[in-house]
Amino acid sequence: MMLNSELTSRLDVIRATNKFAAQTLDRLAEFIVNAPEEELFRMSPFRYAERATISKATAIDLFLYATHAGILNFNWGTICPSCGAFITKESGLRWLNTHQHCSLCQLEMPAALDEQIEVAFTVSPAVRAIRFHHLDELEFERDGFFTFFSTSVSFHPEVHHVISASLRASYRIPAESVQDLAITLAPEHYMLMVPATHAVAHLPINESSSIHEADFELLFDGQLIPETFELAPGPGLLHIHNRSRQAILLGLLCEKRMAPYMPEQRAAAASIYTLTPYLTGKELINSQTFRDLFRTESIPPAGGLELKNLTLLFTDIKGSTAMYDRLGDFNAYALIREHFASLRGIIAAQHGAIVKTMGDSIMASFTDPASALEAACQMRQQTQTASGEELIIKIGIHAGPCIAIETNEQLDYFGQTVNIASRVQDVAQAGEIVCTEAVYHAPEVAAIIKRAGLRAEPDQALLKGVGNPLTFYRLT
Repeated sequence: MMLNSELTSRLDVIRATNKFAAQTLDRLAEFIVNAPEEELFRMSPFRYAERATISKATAIDLFLYATHAGILNFNWGTICPSCGAFITKESGLRWLNTHQHCSLCQLEMPAALDEQIEVAFTVSPAVRAIRFHHLDELEFERDGFFTFFSTSVSFHPEVHHVISASLRASYRIPAESVQDLAITLAPEHYMLMVPATHAVAHLPINESSSIHEADFELLFDGQLIPETFELAPGPGLLHIHNRSRQAILLGLLCEKRMAPYMPEQRAAAASIYTLTPYLTGKELINSQTFRDLFRTESIPPAGGLELKNLTLLFTDIKGSTAMYDRLGDFNAYALIREHFASLRGIIAAQHGAIVKTMGDSIMASFTDPASALEAACQMRQQTQTASGEELIIKIGIHAGPCIAIETNEQLDYFGQTVNIASRVQDVAQAGEIVCTEAVYHAPEVAAIIKRAGLRAEPDQALLKGVGNPLTFYRLT
């Protein structure tokens, strides 16, 4: 295995962190050097974990460190729930705060970071050049559908055959140029597809129409306009103006031939492909490694991003004021830092992340209630510091929808779910975990409570900022 100097030096940066076994990094290097180009485009850390026989958590961290070292690049995209297209733009995470539009399905999708956003990775051209870095090297017949759809989508073989047979012609349009395409159109519907930008224009053929020429523009943001243009059958001429700074692949496909598999057949569409597990945007932003390494990959300040369900955990130290009086500011602060380091390790082990610290309190996020409660149980037991000082904490947990936002150039959360999680921590007593019904009744939570030997007592109170009395459970 021959490594180029760029890959070697970047791997050495990761080795210096001592985060990964030498064998793990050697396998990654071998994969990058020897894998087929298709496997290095929009890679899933989950698929790589199976290949390298490592845990998914290790694979995610490995890919994040490799991205930070310039070995891989992020690919953020919305997966169309109807056709499986990977809708993306170069601006990545910052672009996801807008509603997404699937041109193929003519479907509008809200911006949500839960299951709809896939985070994939492509090898950096600095360590290995592959044809997917250069659109003018791609071929529509070979690469068109591979780049249009998510690599986590698996179509049934029959669908591949039908889609391939629907292709009537393909063209390469140079950057910032105009091309005239002479075509002959039968009395059926067609579509123009630009895989690299997920642009699609529909061409219904109407025998009563007298129009034989159409003008289309590919804009800088990858949009193909207009999205629909009615033409007459017979000889036709398409004027394609590529305003972007990159060459594009353009395919002319027969929509009629694809009709049985088109996404408007909603019931059938769900059965023509399967999704293998992939890294979601929600999972990634709940990674402590992501927060540590990519502080600049933040949510745009305008609008934020919707999370349909997130679990938030707040902690506070009971009697911290008295501790500061007894030990003095310097010694007390040293204990708080030690305490935070301990909690950080517990949270990261449960695939959560510290959102922020506030004095002697922390706010943490998790993808699910069970992980948050598991972390809370371990935090509750971790009361002794290295100096022998005992720190008693109280914990509140709530789950629900919220908005991911940017505050002080950091990823944060906003909404009533955040308020309730904070308020239930306020009502907790020393050593208590207080969780809401949304957490208490979540999957696997009952088993964790039983395993930890906790007793659950229901309670109810009118919390500040919450209109109606809230039912919660005290776990002691």
